[in-house]
Amino acid sequence: MLRRGLLTALRSGQGWPGVRTLITTSNDPAIGIVGAGGVGEAIGLNLHKAGKRVVAWTDHNAEAGAELIKVAPNRVNTPREVAEHSDIVITALTIPPVVRECVLGDDGVFAGLREGGLWIDHSTTDYNQTIELAEIAASQGKHALEAPITGGLTLLQEGKMTVLVGGDKKLFDEHEELLGHNFSTVLYMGEMGCATVTKVITNMFAGAHVVLASEALLMAKKAGIDMGNYFDAVRNSAGNSYVWETEVPLILNQTFDPGFHIRLHNKDWNLGYEMGRKFGVPLVAFGVFEQTYYKAMYKYGGTVGSTHPAKLLQDEMDVTLDAPGFENWTYTCQLVENEMEGRTPTMAVVHQDDPSKAANSKLNARAVDK
Repeated sequence: MLRRGLLTALRSGQGWPGVRTLITTSNDPAIGIVGAGGVGEAIGLNLHKAGKRVVAWTDHNAEAGAELIKVAPNRVNTPREVAEHSDIVITALTIPPVVRECVLGDDGVFAGLREGGLWIDHSTTDYNQTIELAEIAASQGKHALEAPITGGLTLLQEGKMTVLVGGDKKLFDEHEELLGHNFSTVLYMGEMGCATVTKVITNMFAGAHVVLASEALLMAKKAGIDMGNYFDAVRNSAGNSYVWETEVPLILNQTFDPGFHIRLHNKDWNLGYEMGRKFGVPLVAFGVFEQTYYKAMYKYGGTVGSTHPAKLLQDEMDVTLDAPGFENWTYTCQLVENEMEGRTPTMAVVHQDDPSKAANSKLNARAVDK
């Protein structure tokens, strides 16, 4: 009965009965970060640039946070210590078991976060666990927002990614401005869990596009079409997609590295299948793409870039899907206003030639990811 009543309160936006007013609505909250890999560190640096106080952070990897420590020197040992210093704790973690471990227990975030404090989770994680942890937070007089992110590490470093937020609408409204320091597009998706479902589905879409794009490139190569011209042709056709614009160049320059491990993409495939079973949705086509990703991971290892299904195809076919002119390729995005009322701006890809920026977006640029 307690669980049912709590979930109803959370989903209706009423919050937890008896919880005192949120203490983090000031313009200068103390912010802590748990997880200082590529995502957590970029978030911390962006918050610092915006004049926000990152008062404490932690990561289990001693090499993590090499840049963050220059502006936020208070590195502590546990998530609990981070929370004890903070009004708001942001987690940016890899897999659901790590999220659970860092949030619960004697050394977890909830053990140190004060009543009325806020936990924001940027991890792409398990739907059921997201609901459960939000309920536990509310039962302790604490608040939670799920906030998975999408768009790629290159955009996050520029503060231009998209964040998908789920949870209490009033809580979201109070902290939308804070989220805007890291994300150019901030979308409220609905009750707790809605953002997680949306994020996992977008990653499944992205994976499907990588596999389809690889086969399309192979067809063009076999037909003798100039690969650079082919890239531009698809960009200006009905077949274009965000993945075509931002991952095909990584095939053409043979890095296959968008700054994201293939093992983490496969984690997202697994999360998607769990959601499919929960909601009774058959995922026949996605199953084919998932197996291609696993085959690539088994061949090249879990820490290679997540565009490696393309390398798998070219290696199996003994064809190189390369093209000159993409060696220093990178990108940014610009928001284009729509003329339809109620629709958010469209994220348009702008292609760039920048050796330093391109190198900084790769996994091997960060010791923590090697």
